[in-house]
Amino acid sequence: MTAEEIAQLSRRTFRAGKAYNLVVFDRLPPGEQVLLNELREDRDFYGVLRPDPHSGRTIKAVGKETALLWLTLQSAGPLPFFVFEDDGEALHAIPELLLDGVLEMEDNGRFLCGAEAADLLAQNRPMVSAGAQGRLAHLSEAALRYGESLLLDEPRQLAFRLYGFGRLPVTPKWTRLFRNREAILSFLGAGAGTDSRRRLDSDWQEMDDPKMPAWLVWFNRTPGKSDKGNVHFKLYVSPAAHVLPQAFAAVVEVASGRGGHFKIGSDAAGLLRPDKMVLYFQNQEALFEVASELAARLSGIVAHGVPFSAEITSDGLLSWGMDPPQAQRVLSWQEPESWRLWIVRRLAAAMIAAQSNAKSGMTPVQFALERLRHEGVDVETWTPSVSIWQKRK
Repeated sequence: MTAEEIAQLSRRTFRAGKAYNLVVFDRLPPGEQVLLNELREDRDFYGVLRPDPHSGRTIKAVGKETALLWLTLQSAGPLPFFVFEDDGEALHAIPELLLDGVLEMEDNGRFLCGAEAADLLAQNRPMVSAGAQGRLAHLSEAALRYGESLLLDEPRQLAFRLYGFGRLPVTPKWTRLFRNREAILSFLGAGAGTDSRRRLDSDWQEMDDPKMPAWLVWFNRTPGKSDKGNVHFKLYVSPAAHVLPQAFAAVVEVASGRGGHFKIGSDAAGLLRPDKMVLYFQNQEALFEVASELAARLSGIVAHGVPFSAEITSDGLLSWGMDPPQAQRVLSWQEPESWRLWIVRRLAAAMIAAQSNAKSGMTPVQFALERLRHEGVDVETWTPSVSIWQKRK
């Protein structure tokens, strides 16, 4: 946040949003206390902000400072002094709280939040847009326009549509071709007795993970290169289905001894999705080193392209993402979110929230992009801000 943006906020009048109620942990119903009990390990944990059931918003676990801010602003006034103290983390959270409707900001006698507040926050800089900087940016923008046209009012449904954008139809031909594991390996040129299969078995160990039934997964056999439980960066390799054998052979060879592990779809649906093959790394340097060699080896093959991922090659064949930030703990009963799932869930929730606000000059897509920008994502290139995300973990 710039000095001018901070100065602008310091001059404004705020109040607590009307769409939420604050509930301290020990006053939650017993069933909800059981679900959230792990959060009590965090000494800053206070309770939850519970939205109006008809608002389309989601419940939020909050710390003591956010709770104190919300309680203080039950009476409208300037931001309290403690927001501007320490390292400024509370201050930098204000835009997110405004866009989510937790807080409201006064302007010309009206209190604004959501898309209308986003208009004010964006007044002194260019409107956020998908930007269309490359092929993947174009695909991402097309996915957002498609999602906006559906006029859905359920965030999960919209997120599913955004996540699946670009998948090819599962036809009988592909279903027969990818009928089981051995048929897939044979198509990939790694059938029993082939040189590629011997290389695969020599350098990689296949893992049968019941939590990942939609994937075939291999871990590196090189000592010290396995990254089980410790991955942060992912490289998407997205060739068209008919050139998968070339891409698979290159991945097996190039990533041997360098990549931690990789996965590929285990059926027709998995191999016809854009993110059909994913490599995992512990750091960006290793990811880009492998990507550089793969780009040279696979130059000219037809790409599919993964929306909502950061482009490496201009044709969309190679792109990357990283583990989402954990602003709050992932509870033991929650499944960790992938990079793209984290992206589309937030986009979907913001788009639906903006649909009901006809007074805003922002479209639902523009508001969703503005909201995501405040979470540390460059929405023109779909690149995560590593420095911001590290602070959130």
